[in-house]
Amino acid sequence: RGAETRDPFGKVFEEAQKPHQNQAKLVASLKHTYNELQDKDCFHEQFVHYLKYVMIIYKREPAVEQVINFVAKFLASLYNSEKEDAEEEEVENPFLNYLLTFLLKSHPANSNAVRFRACQLINKILGSLPENAQIEDELFDQINTAMQLRTRDKVPNVRIQAVLALSRLQDPKDDQCPVVNVYSSLIETDSNSEVRRAVLSCINPSVKTLPKIIGRTMDVKEIVRKLAYQVNKYLVMSFAIYSHFISLFHR
Repeated sequence: RGAETRDPFGKVFEEAQKPHQNQAKLVASLKHTYNELQDKDCFHEQFVHYLKYVMIIYKREPAVEQVINFVAKFLASLYNSEKEDAEEEEVENPFLNYLLTFLLKSHPANSNAVRFRACQLINKILGSLPENAQIEDELFDQINTAMQLRTRDKVPNVRIQAVLALSRLQDPKDDQCPVVNVYSSLIETDSNSEVRRAVLSCINPSVKTLPKIIGRTMDVKEIVRKLAYQVNKYLVMSFAIYSHFISLFHR
């Protein structure tokens, strides 16, 4: 019993795997524990220790996916309470930097499972963070470089997660944006249809990318063509609404 009190992580990660587990309650409980700690270094190390057990499993088992989602929710929860009275102020969290640094060290691993889970976790974490979450500039650049590298991984599922992770890092206003350049290449040249489909779901429309998006309506795979038509239909509708609004404005 004493060991369980000193090390709550085993219990937390076990509970997080359960399909009907109230993850919001579990997140709140762990966040309370985290906030009460003066020295958080031990927490960081133990959390990653248990996370490693999940990262060696390649198969998309529901229990593992539950844990991945739990990790992302927990990271996001730390920001929700960090500066409640200053929502617009950028907030830096040491655990985010610690965890992302660990994942960046893991992404070149020989294990397909570890590379896949590292990219998936980076994707989930970036997707769950609020706008005011601050990532160190150097770490941000390292994530960008690492995920671009993983878009050339030999395993399609790894490439897909890398593509998804890069979606928040693209700048469509920048003609030389490296992420947009990677997307523009992958959407046409990647041999796997699910990777091309992932790029199509992420790429921001611009003068540069629109021909690439339209081009996927002639993709060899139906699932890609179908999404391309949906994206193009949405863009046409958006343009029609915008044009109507402008015409009303000038009347």
